[in-house]
Amino acid sequence: MIDFLKNMFTNTPTFETLIGDKIKIELSKESSSSRPSSFLEYIGQEKAKNIIQKFIASSLKRNTTFPHTLIHGEAGMGKTTLVNIIAKNLGLPMKEVIGETEPEKLLEIVMGLNGRILFIDEVHALKTETMEKLYSLMEDFKYNGKKIPEFTLFGATTEMGEMMKRAKPFYDRFKIIVELERYTLADLNKIAEGYLKRKYPNDYLEKTAISTLSKNSRGTPRGLLRLIDTAICFEGNIKETLKSFNILYNGFTDKDLRILQYLASNEKGTGLQGLTAYLNTSQQNYLYNNEPYLIQNQMILRTPRGRMISPKGARLIKQLEKL
Repeated sequence: MIDFLKNMFTNTPTFETLIGDKIKIELSKESSSSRPSSFLEYIGQEKAKNIIQKFIASSLKRNTTFPHTLIHGEAGMGKTTLVNIIAKNLGLPMKEVIGETEPEKLLEIVMGLNGRILFIDEVHALKTETMEKLYSLMEDFKYNGKKIPEFTLFGATTEMGEMMKRAKPFYDRFKIIVELERYTLADLNKIAEGYLKRKYPNDYLEKTAISTLSKNSRGTPRGLLRLIDTAICFEGNIKETLKSFNILYNGFTDKDLRILQYLASNEKGTGLQGLTAYLNTSQQNYLYNNEPYLIQNQMILRTPRGRMISPKGARLIKQLEKL
């Protein structure tokens, strides 16, 4: 049991990230990282942490390979940070790639893992042929009849619906499915306080300032930390911090206002192409950065006739136009 506990808290694995054709190797250093490096520092997501910690304990106790795990949630919710913490607790090195990685390169990486962890960010972006080639590797740890050392595949996605629709057999090979939940304001405040202590030990923000930043973070740790970094650079000027990101109120920006105004002027609904042309942005950028927060807060509706503004969204327009 003593060895088990030591392994849980003292191992320091390396992390390798595929950037183009180059591998960036980093040591996980708790003292120098502004990211949470333990489950204790990782605020919120109690259900996910409970499940994962039980599987970690079982895996280490029985000396078995940690099950393939799929983590889904909105962008900026802490998926990558959670995987890093799991790898650290398992005491295993990890290679990180993105879903757009070419099939040949990905298979080459898998074949050379030697029992380590492979983390595929935006795993839904994998080509179908790549997913199919991973089936036997994930299930039987074999490729073309040749046995390879067991490994753990972690996938992170913001598009669970697409995964289920396009790649159900691939989805089914993940034994642990974790959905990250929305953060409460209290959780975001704790995340902010922890981040300030780790990264800015000699700086200070008032609790009211932290609360304001949390309310305007669009509910994600990533958005919150971006605001904190800016607030520190602006010497605690919260008004200027929000202004620099065009934030008007509770995370809603001037672009959100433009979206709502456009939808309000097209009462019968508008298509994605027309909306993104009006905004002069790509569909991918709109779907990734703009729409999730508006839908999450029930400001717009997706209907068979296209996007439409909701009564709640119409009320928000009036509120934002006064600011």
